[in-house]
Amino acid sequence: MKKLVIAAMMLAATGVTAMCAVTPPIVNGEVFPDTEGNHINAHGGAIMEHDGTYYWYGEHRGEGRPGKGQRGVACYTSTDLRNWTNRGIVLSVTDEADSPIEEGCIIERPKVIYCPATGRFVMWFHNELKGQGYAAAQAGVATSDNPLGPFKLSASSRVNPGIYPLNMSEADRARNWDGVELEWWTPEWYEAINQGMLNKRDHESGQMSRDMTVFVDDDGKAYHIYSAEENLTLNIAELDSTYERHTGRYIRIFPGGHNEAPAIFKKDGTYWMITSGCTGWAPNTARLMRADSIMGTWTQLPNPCVGPDADITFGGQSTYIMPHEGGFTFMADIWNPKDLGNSRHIWLPIEFRSDGTPYIMGRERGEASGDEAWRMVWSDEFDRDGKPDPKIWSYENGFVRNHELQWYQPENANCRDGLLVIEARSENRPNPTYSADANDWRKSRKTIDYTSACVKTQGTKDMLYGRLDVRARIPVGGGSWPAIWLLGEKQPWPSCGEIDVMEYYRINGEPHILANAAWGTDKPYQAKWNSQRIPYSHFTDTDPFWAEKFHIWRMDWDEENIKLYLDGELLNIIPLSSTVNGKQGNGTNPFTSPQYLLLNLAIGGDNGGTPDPECFPMKYEIDYVRLYEPAARK
Repeated sequence: MKKLVIAAMMLAATGVTAMCAVTPPIVNGEVFPDTEGNHINAHGGAIMEHDGTYYWYGEHRGEGRPGKGQRGVACYTSTDLRNWTNRGIVLSVTDEADSPIEEGCIIERPKVIYCPATGRFVMWFHNELKGQGYAAAQAGVATSDNPLGPFKLSASSRVNPGIYPLNMSEADRARNWDGVELEWWTPEWYEAINQGMLNKRDHESGQMSRDMTVFVDDDGKAYHIYSAEENLTLNIAELDSTYERHTGRYIRIFPGGHNEAPAIFKKDGTYWMITSGCTGWAPNTARLMRADSIMGTWTQLPNPCVGPDADITFGGQSTYIMPHEGGFTFMADIWNPKDLGNSRHIWLPIEFRSDGTPYIMGRERGEASGDEAWRMVWSDEFDRDGKPDPKIWSYENGFVRNHELQWYQPENANCRDGLLVIEARSENRPNPTYSADANDWRKSRKTIDYTSACVKTQGTKDMLYGRLDVRARIPVGGGSWPAIWLLGEKQPWPSCGEIDVMEYYRINGEPHILANAAWGTDKPYQAKWNSQRIPYSHFTDTDPFWAEKFHIWRMDWDEENIKLYLDGELLNIIPLSSTVNGKQGNGTNPFTSPQYLLLNLAIGGDNGGTPDPECFPMKYEIDYVRLYEPAARK
């Protein structure tokens, strides 16, 4: 990917989004080397910024099982989030017998925060005692006056002994579970977990603390978030002003939910948490949670990951969400249980939908490295109510192509609730262009039976190379033919070139989703096509509710290929070496020239099928259109 060319009028109209002063690279499972060329051995960790330097703390891992060869907590430093210097072990295991961090212990999930009240750096971590496997389930605390250590262990214990959670009812506190044995995963067992059976079991000794993180809120208060009750329940516990001890105030959330690997951030007053399920070293589907108050009620939302391997969190497990320059980066580990020190890293940007919900777009393995991070240069989020921005969007009018049944008009395209809504309606009114003796099908129709809209960026926002993302929910009822596509202007169709990022229509009566490109041949109006036609059932077989959801259509276009994706699944690759026009296009290549974008909802015609009266009015909803260029490595 070398360049992105945008018409000068486009840049002048909106202004280009500037790069952040420090932009994290996109890391996707490849070797992430330090300044000496060695893979960074800092896992399950987090990044702290202090006085202009970034400190990456993480588990130093050896080969093989947990604890084997582990030297403690490693630290790497950087000033640009890209070039990392190994600063060695800042919390070391010891040969002191019976020490909580005696060599052979297991140290996981280290997180370091700076405490203004004491001037100390405070490290929290999940600590398992030597020879006990994962039975101890303790929270370790170590402090240092220097971010490079050495950190000195100050405590290792279970959490909040003798204290009930704030959100545990008096009735549940009073329940007696002595002698009660229930079969796991039964409805009765789930109810008992919800009522606090295991919390009561650990009441006197303190709650278990396994996978964990710490979070400092914008009011300066800090919180310890950890998996308790055999990893079945998350606890959020307040820390005191030193950040080294608990205050005794804590809550339980999602009892029986089996969450671990918590990572938390706050945006615009809303708290967001990403966790994983409990499947050992194997990856699983991430969970997204939100709350308006960190100690309040939390709600679970669907998987925040989209794209390749989204159902297994791109092969990784969450560890931390790094804030930077107003943005956030999702950090995860791709665990290699046979060689834990060679476990790989994932760093992917967190993006936000129009309703503020975060999501993480995956990449093909090896596709995205630090040099391939993307910088957005233009977008329309459709946050204005009323008509789409007239500086950007214009309209097609009347009957246009493919013997389609709809009459295009601007009235059917409107923005509301953060969406561009293109509505197809059943109508019955005279065709103002009707002529009884016309040969043109556009004029031979007496009536307009359907109306819809086609919006386009012709003359305002032409694209040549880069990434295009469109998030939309498409109608799939009888007769619907929605599309996301691009056309060139230099020559007549098809020598101008056509890219169909998405078309939904019927082939022999069966619905398909298409990803196409077309260009010219030796004959007028006869196109050469590179087309992939994916049966709609390919998507609904894995998700019966596919049509009810928004999806992301993506085009990556460079000087070699056009790649078309749906929710990160690669649907088609069109090599530009094959897209050369015939005689009608004078042997030119239309995909080395700019193209403009069209969004439309057609009805019937050559490929839309027979309209179903029960499906009208029909809505095609577009959440956003975003255009990116590659961000150069700083």
